[in-house]
This record gives sequence, structure tokens and C-alpha cells, in this order.
Amino acid sequence: MAEQNPTQEHMAEVGHKEVHHGYDHLYQDPAFWVGVAIVTFFLLLIWKKIPAMIGKMLDAKVNEISAQLDNAQTLREEASALLAKYQRDQRDAEKVAAEMIAHAEEEVKLLAGEAKVQIATMVDRRTKLAEQKIAQSEANALKEIQQLSVEVATAAAQELIAGNMKKADHDALIAAGIEKLDSQLH
Repeated sequence: MAEQNPTQEHMAEVGHKEVHHGYDHLYQDPAFWVGVAIVTFFLLLIWKKIPAMIGKMLDAKVNEISAQLDNAQTLREEASALLAKYQRDQRDAEKVAAEMIAHAEEEVKLLAGEAKVQIATMVDRRTKLAEQKIAQSEANALKEIQQLSVEVATAAAQELIAGNMKKADHDALIAAGIEKLDSQLH
């Protein structure tokens, strides 16, 4: 072995030094203690059943999130159903409103037609009443004119008769009128 290549010896020495990083003992190497700490940490985690606890916590969180998602899905479906119901109700309300407007327009047309008929009837009635009043006024005026004419004619006849008649004729005429009245009364 003495014949070994000096580079191999050198590599063996360097390799040995690299493993220990220049420390004489393994417990002096900080990498050793870091490895021991990591192994101890994982052994402690396994011994205390931390992964199982973390798994249970994650399962609980997953179940909670799943329940929330189910609840959200249910709420979404309910909201969709309510939205569809409100949209149907809105369309129905719009139809009812359109029908009410159409019905109101028909009633307005009907009432306007009835009002025109009533106005025409009222105008006819008032026209007839005015014509009757005019006719009655004309009749009353004719009667007054006739009475006035009779009075004027009677007064004129009396004046003519009085001026042309003698006293004896006048007395005879009065006596004849009295006799005629007596005979009618008896």
C-alpha cells in the first residue's frame, strides 16, 4: 500500500477531513447536533401523535369547509329559486298591470261614450224645455195681446157707442141687459 498514488492518499485525507469538517470528534460538529435535533423533533412529533392531531384538525376543518360549501350551495339554490319566483311574480304583476291599464282605458272609453250620450240627452231635454218655455211665453204673450186688444176694442167701442148713443137708447139697452140676466138667473 505504500505504492499508492499520493493523490489518492491526499483524497482520502481530504475526504476524511470533509466528513468531519475539520473537527476531531463527531459531537463537536454542529451539523451532527442539527441532525440530532431534527430526528428528535420528528420522534417527539410521532410520540405525541402530533401528525394525527394535525390530521384530525385538518379533517375537522375540511368537514367544516365542506359543510359551509354545502350550506352555500343550498343557499345559492334557494336564492336562485327565490329569484326565479320573484321574476315570475314580477312578470305576473306586469301582466296584471297591463290588463288593469287596458281595462281602465276600456272603461274610460265606455264612460266617455256614456257621458256623450248623457250630454246629448241632457241637451235635448233642455232644448225641449226651452222650446216649451218659449212656446208658453209666446202663448202667454198672445193671450195678453188678445186681452189687451179686447180691452182696447171694448174701450174704443164704449167710447164710440157712448158718443153715438142717446141717453134713452142707453137706458133701454141697460134695461134689456138686466131682463136678460134675470131670466137667466130664474
